[in-house]
Amino acid sequence: MAFETNEEIAAKTEELRQRVAASRIAKGQPPEPPEKFVPIPLGVILAEQLAPFYKIAVQYAAVIASGSLVHVDTSKLEKYRETAKLARMCIGRHSGLIASSVEWCLREMDEINAAINEGKESEIDKTSKMRRFSFFLEYLNESPWADTYDYKSTEPHHIREAKIKAEVERLKNDPDAYQAEQDAAWRHYSEIEHLI
Repeated sequence: MAFETNEEIAAKTEELRQRVAASRIAKGQPPEPPEKFVPIPLGVILAEQLAPFYKIAVQYAAVIASGSLVHVDTSKLEKYRETAKLARMCIGRHSGLIASSVEWCLREMDEINAAINEGKESEIDKTSKMRRFSFFLEYLNESPWADTYDYKSTEPHHIREAKIKAEVERLKNDPDAYQAEQDAAWRHYSEIEHLI
């Protein structure tokens, strides 16, 4: 089996990038999505707020693994959907992955709910859904604290981590400061949401 060269991989990657850009332009969006903007300390707090969703997703996956499909009132999970929207915009990779995984799980639940409502449960491939949940659960189990590491930073990791931990603690212990930072992030999100 012949492997692709680095040049071939780079060419395919560039072609895919251009196709995505063209698709975004066709939708009236800029070629590239907006930059992520939620600072790591706020992202860590938001990701920690999403942590209880892991248990919900595990229980839901267990039901699918048993061969059943159940309707879930996802309106009761809206707080996770909303928090995930903002956390997905964290400049830290792990907080963003956790948030995206919550959104993916909720979309899967919505899809299964729609199939149940329409009497089309037989059209749902339970094995495929189980595989997807297995994938999502792996990312949901990530630690947002892994975002304290930045290989591009010249600052030693332990110093960077200590600064982030101190800021997280400051925000957790000062509800007004936390609310102000969260409100500012939501304002920015609402300005760029149509471009995401």
